[in-house]
Amino acid sequence: GLMFNVNPVEAVRDAAKQCEQDLSKFTTDVSLDRKLYDALVSVQTAGMEPIPARFVEHSLRDFRRAGVDKDEATRKRIAEIQARLVELSQDYDKNVNGDVRFIEVEDPKRLEGLPQDWLDNHKPVDGKIKVTTDYPDFFPFETYVKDDELRHTLYQEFSQRAYPANSDVLLEVLKLRKELATLLGYASWADYAIEDKMAKSADTVESFIKEVKQVTEPRTIADLQVLLARKKQDMPDAEHIMAHDRFYYIAVVHKEKFDFDPQSVRPYFAYEKVKQGVLDLYSELFGLEFVKLDMPTWAPGVDAYELKVDGQPAGRFFLDMHPRADKYKHAAAFPIQTGLESGRLGWASLVCNFPDPADGDGQALMEHDDVVTFFHEFGHLVHALIGRKGTFPSLAGFNVEWDFVEAPSQFLEEWAWRPEVLARFATDKDGKAIPAELVQKMRDADEFGKGVQLMRQIFYTAYSFFLHKADPTDLDLDEFTTAMYNKYSPFPRDEKDKVYANFGHLIGYSALYYTYQWSLAISKDLFTRFEKDGVLNKETALEYRHDILEPGGTVDADAMVEKFLGRPRNLDAYKAWISKAPQ
Repeated sequence: GLMFNVNPVEAVRDAAKQCEQDLSKFTTDVSLDRKLYDALVSVQTAGMEPIPARFVEHSLRDFRRAGVDKDEATRKRIAEIQARLVELSQDYDKNVNGDVRFIEVEDPKRLEGLPQDWLDNHKPVDGKIKVTTDYPDFFPFETYVKDDELRHTLYQEFSQRAYPANSDVLLEVLKLRKELATLLGYASWADYAIEDKMAKSADTVESFIKEVKQVTEPRTIADLQVLLARKKQDMPDAEHIMAHDRFYYIAVVHKEKFDFDPQSVRPYFAYEKVKQGVLDLYSELFGLEFVKLDMPTWAPGVDAYELKVDGQPAGRFFLDMHPRADKYKHAAAFPIQTGLESGRLGWASLVCNFPDPADGDGQALMEHDDVVTFFHEFGHLVHALIGRKGTFPSLAGFNVEWDFVEAPSQFLEEWAWRPEVLARFATDKDGKAIPAELVQKMRDADEFGKGVQLMRQIFYTAYSFFLHKADPTDLDLDEFTTAMYNKYSPFPRDEKDKVYANFGHLIGYSALYYTYQWSLAISKDLFTRFEKDGVLNKETALEYRHDILEPGGTVDADAMVEKFLGRPRNLDAYKAWISKAPQ
């Protein structure tokens, strides 16, 4: 929940933790209430309007998947498992959020390559420069620092967060999920978790992983050959590109082969300008209005806004965008209250870890990757607030099939790469807009490294899926991790890599990390409409809002996509994007 992840007061976080446990118990009790289930079974859906009928059908499905039709002893054990899983999930997240590691650098010359604004914000204390594993430190450091040993050391700290604490936590989660799936009649947790998604079955997902890996491998191999050749210029004995090399050598190749230096775009991406640019674009394209509110929030620097749709209030949201101690370490949209067309306002919060204007010179320059993340996560926020169709919260907001939920957000990332969009807000401190030719260089360079980056995502996809297909009884997490690295990762496993201790999606998404690539394939298909009609075409954007965002979960995702595209979805655009070679 939101407060557990963002509130700076420990007592409030602890209270939120207890509230989450109480709410989960209530939800479990409802899902196992046989009298309530029997009452719903008696409802006749023949002749009913589509949305109420869908609510009844989905509710009955969810009751059965919860185990309501099992005997009393089984229902009691299911409730015990669900309660324990909530506790373990909170423990896992708390361990990651609270474990900010760091290295200290005594010789400033070893930081050669870092942007000046980053260095200005990291002054030595007692002769040492502290570099943490928080995102605003970690990603620029791994991208720009020439010193291989330093990059490797920070990467190892990053990849060991919450280790060893989360090893036992995760193993217990896996065992309980397996037990729960067995009680409910499924072969594995993966089979259970995927049944009510677009994919419908674990076999479909396994085939999807295999197909995407096959399409991606040629690009990955080509990328790795170029990267290793470049690394050998610095380290002639190098045999592999390692995980801590990824960002650095991709950036080096971008600079040397494509004449693009990622630092060259940073001056155009000051946080406040990016924020306003995102708000303005959504306003113009989708007929939305954002009004800043003067109201209390849970921490300094958190902003509150009202969202209006076609001039009418539709929801309110918070932007909690900068790092803090004990705060959530990634980027996500947190729904607070689902809005409904009956008049109930939606509430949500965006939680990120972007550079803070309160630090340094106040510019808070962002990497372009941060800009893409902003577009993506804001897409989730808008989807959560304007998916208000009907009167049932369980079918509103982004309560869609989980393997569709990322598509509307990934779709919005496309605008972060368009020169005509970036020119509207990406200006340097003198007000000069980012040159179109620089954006084009960035786009051209981005085609290189795509194979490596995508294969890394396939590794995470396979990791989460097969971890939940495996028998956890005697599972050795390190042996499993090495096997997954050997089969799916573009890099060998670092000897200190403990991905299972800090891969947060293993808790929130369980076996479902595949949804990112599944959704990405859909988003590439959806964008073909804008490629045809124009990326700033308001009519197409409003059609997208009406067909994809506003229905929430009142319609099957496949039906929404088919209505917008005028045809069934396919993988053509996704495969073409993967296979496109850098020029």
